[in-house]
Amino acid sequence: MSFTRKDVTIFLDTKKRLIIEKATIFFAEKGYHSTSVQEIAEQCSMSKASLYKFFSSKEELFIEVFEYHQNTMFEKVATYSFDPSLSPKELFIKQLCIQIEDFVERRDFILMQLKEIPLTETNKQKNIMKRLKTRILLWQTNMLIQAYGEEIKPYIWDITITLQGIVKEYISQASEYKHLNVKNIEEIATYLVDRIDTITGDLLTKKPTPLFTKEMLLSDFNMGSSKHSPDMIHDHLRSIEKYILTLDNKTHREKLAHSLAMLKEELKSPHRRVFLIEALLHYFKKEDQLASTTDKLRLLILGG
Repeated sequence: MSFTRKDVTIFLDTKKRLIIEKATIFFAEKGYHSTSVQEIAEQCSMSKASLYKFFSSKEELFIEVFEYHQNTMFEKVATYSFDPSLSPKELFIKQLCIQIEDFVERRDFILMQLKEIPLTETNKQKNIMKRLKTRILLWQTNMLIQAYGEEIKPYIWDITITLQGIVKEYISQASEYKHLNVKNIEEIATYLVDRIDTITGDLLTKKPTPLFTKEMLLSDFNMGSSKHSPDMIHDHLRSIEKYILTLDNKTHREKLAHSLAMLKEELKSPHRRVFLIEALLHYFKKEDQLASTTDKLRLLILGG
């Protein structure tokens, strides 16, 4: 029996996903420091050496686990983004529901992150984690502007930090007292959005001096501000386009072409939807030949 490159890629993707899922369970139950690569490998029915072919270290595996679950959440969010039946506020509630659902599903893993700092002092790894946290921050600012409009921009960073604090503390306490479950997620999300309504309205009425700015919160990232970024982004998009044209599978080629058209359209918008850009970039990164190009695009577009 002969295997095509696609067969091999599917096998590797399946194995990698299995490792990530088993690692998530171990990290959640035992913590980062108490989990060994050996026991993760055994649960995946492979040797430690075989696991290291997929991930060079336990730290890299942890980061991949973190990113994998973020990507999954962004993909879920994208399913609601083009629903014409949802008002801006209803979309905001749906997006918040997904974030809360994500916490319910991965509660132990998320709480473990708050208790342990699994990273070394290397700048590379610290920057990766900052990038992942920045993705959430940018997604939330975008979500708020969609819900409340351009007039909140002077206070967008204050409102985003307020939203993060409320969501984090509320779902943590609600979960601890068994008040949080899949049945009342929408009720909780609606309640929290109503509180943000009040805070936003008060800021727009009283117009205090903002406490947070983009420069303060995103000082570690260029955010695509380089004068050469537009040309570089165009070149990378062109590379993706050329790759798509080489594909023999018509259905796959058309799906990628449609996704590329969506990405180009989103980049033209003055109000870019970060979650959608992330979902599209993640889709392109699944192609081996586009992995490097996708990483460069993310750096240019989102700063990480």
